Amino acid sequence: MSEWDLVLYTDDKRINIKNKLKLSDKTLSAAGQHGKATILVDHQGKEWLLKVFSHIIDFDVKKVSDLEVDIQDTPERSRDRLHLWRALNEMTASRLGRRLYLNVPETHLICSRKVSKFVLKSTTILREDDVIILDEEEDEGDSAEEFYHFSEREIGSLTTSDRFEEVLAKKSNRKKAVDVLALLQEKIPDSKNIDEYLDDQKADLDAGFAAIQSIDDAYLLLPFDIWLNDPDRNAGNYLVQMDKNKKASRIWGIDYEMWSFGSDIWMEEDDVTQGRSYLTAIVHPKSHIFDSRVNQTFYRIRMLPDEDIIQMTKAPQLACKFFEYHISKGNLHSDEREKLKQVEINLEEFLTDSRPRSDKLSEIIARQIGLPKDFKT
Repeated sequence: MSEWDLVLYTDDKRINIKNKLKLSDKTLSAAGQHGKATILVDHQGKEWLLKVFSHIIDFDVKKVSDLEVDIQDTPERSRDRLHLWRALNEMTASRLGRRLYLNVPETHLICSRKVSKFVLKSTTILREDDVIILDEEEDEGDSAEEFYHFSEREIGSLTTSDRFEEVLAKKSNRKKAVDVLALLQEKIPDSKNIDEYLDDQKADLDAGFAAIQSIDDAYLLLPFDIWLNDPDRNAGNYLVQMDKNKKASRIWGIDYEMWSFGSDIWMEEDDVTQGRSYLTAIVHPKSHIFDSRVNQTFYRIRMLPDEDIIQMTKAPQLACKFFEYHISKGNLHSDEREKLKQVEINLEEFLTDSRPRSDKLSEIIARQIGLPKDFKT
């Protein structure tokens, strides 16, 4: 594959190359965008971050790592257990954010070349009577063949170098590249986390606040973050990007791994006042900005078609191949694919069910950031 360590394709016939990337000698520390990550550079010189999720499979019991969610758990404890869900959440949030025209980095799911080249047979996945029951009250379910059919999935595949495979293997408990999934995310250049940016403005903190309060991006992200019910929104979840004059120009939302893990609790007032109100408390203190900038995102969320939500919450083809590869190798039980389906159902139901509740969501945000000065009723 010549000098490239990772090549992404837009279809499975290797016709259209989406991106070509090479591993650099640089890594990202725990601080900054998205925690620790390996840095790759694409054919246009743009940097990308590779974040590897290593605890997907519990090989002792041949099951996918625990997907059960205890909303009383701390984000740290949940983060350590729910690697498959976290990877799919991050990618889904990227799809959603970009579909809503928000500043959310482009993200792709990545796996070993052995998995990506694994062929899903449309007639016999595992056994003829293999059926996933989606509703216990119904007599019929979706067969594995229907579930994994290419036409119902995101088309796309990849090729990797031996060096890239070694990077994946080093993150695996068994030192095997096929055991892990990874996310490739665009790196936002010339950016700092909001708290880091404000720390640099100590000489004139008011000016620092004023600079980021004038940026529309944060106002647009606020309804999106509350809609996603993410209990882990904190100072590290937002980047302030600088322009060529070193002035704050854009705000990006990052790290959407933890959204919708609990039940639909985003309308609970005392819950909203916790981590998810960070953007309000820090970026918009004492402001009255419940205006068109916020309403733009409300409108976009309300207008998302059901078909778009269904498509965006489906795991990509690579995730399906990952499951079937390990089932074929005896590393997973066949019923583990039902967990992947359940994650998709949960994401789709959450987004679809919570989307129309914009009036209640408006009330929550109005409590946080105040009403317009000319509000009469």
